[in-house]
Amino acid sequence: MTLTMELPIELIEKILLKCDGKTLRTARDVSYNWKDLVEYLSKKTSIWKWCCNEEIPEKELVDYVDKYDRSDSEKWKKIYNNWSSWQNLQEDIRYVIVSSPAEIPRISCITVSGRFIAVGSEDGRVKIFTEHWKPFYTSRHKATRVKKISFIDWENNDTCCVIAYPRALVIDCFNDNNTFIEDVINHSVYKNYICFEKARGRINIVKIHHDGNTNTLIQIWFSRIYSSLYPNCLNIWNGICTIVINNEVQQFHYNTGEDSVQMGELIRKAKLKTSLSLTSRITYQILRDDIIIALGRDDSFTKEEYIEFFILGPNDECSRKLFNTWDTLRSFVTCIFVYANTLLLGVDTGDVYFYNVSCWKRLDIRNYQKKIIVGRHPILSIDVKETQKERRFYVTSNFCIHELRCYDTTGYI
Repeated sequence: MTLTMELPIELIEKILLKCDGKTLRTARDVSYNWKDLVEYLSKKTSIWKWCCNEEIPEKELVDYVDKYDRSDSEKWKKIYNNWSSWQNLQEDIRYVIVSSPAEIPRISCITVSGRFIAVGSEDGRVKIFTEHWKPFYTSRHKATRVKKISFIDWENNDTCCVIAYPRALVIDCFNDNNTFIEDVINHSVYKNYICFEKARGRINIVKIHHDGNTNTLIQIWFSRIYSSLYPNCLNIWNGICTIVINNEVQQFHYNTGEDSVQMGELIRKAKLKTSLSLTSRITYQILRDDIIIALGRDDSFTKEEYIEFFILGPNDECSRKLFNTWDTLRSFVTCIFVYANTLLLGVDTGDVYFYNVSCWKRLDIRNYQKKIIVGRHPILSIDVKETQKERRFYVTSNFCIHELRCYDTTGYI
């Protein structure tokens, strides 16, 4: 006799409503009756949304929400199941590599959003494909390398993108009404906001308004950099703009609900006291708003490379973790990508390393959960797409695109 027959259904429902997501997932495996009860509660209440908000760290949850269709009635259930499955990359996830059928010469970058896959080339061409690799749109605004492509999000309408060239941005809505922003040396895109630095040191945050035919750039905030000694780095994400100026981290909170111009000063957060050699070529990359990575390569006789993680905390706290990538991975890092609770490092030998980063302070790149041999060429770009049954990482080198399809072996997704 099962427990569902011994206790009133109403009482079991009240008990399940007090459970966390892990317990609910376990309850589904007890019997068909228990599974039906959990499914019933999933449709009757917002139980999975509650579990997501209570158990998934806010910064990870933002990544998931941005990738899922807002109209999907089971979005929160899928988000929780994906997050739970990716806690154990070694046992719960199966990896399958599929080569893209698209033939694109001299690839420089890739990005994925909803229905589309955008690929940039060294010669300036941008090709947009559907999710099944059918050609959708092609453009070439400049005869120079495409550095990055970012889709603009208007309530899940992803038919517009920002194309970055070495000295310019192009807002392309797949028609003849394109917007050019010249002399841009740094930029970051989040939803329909762009933060960019111009050659003469001015930093702008603009909101893109699209009326169906033309784009209007509404200035939200601006500042100016004086006497920059080191390469700058900036990132806009979830209402926060983070900027590294002369190894100093500064942030600005912008209001996503107003179109009026907002002026203000950058707030100093921390000073990055790097352990990297002054002779190294140092590049910075900001992940979200609290993780900054410094990558330094010494091109002297030793040819060593170091990666340093800066974890920003409250009250201007800053923790550091330094690793020698050559000693650890026997290769050089060429691509860094983070999604939810997963960090991916692509290297020059064509391998991709997976890490679970539920806590950044405990991260050790020597203890990777999975190593995937994708090819023989340096990994240039990585992006991700969530589907109902799998998570697809699009991994590209200069010559080929591979779909790294990851399946949950527990069967929850």
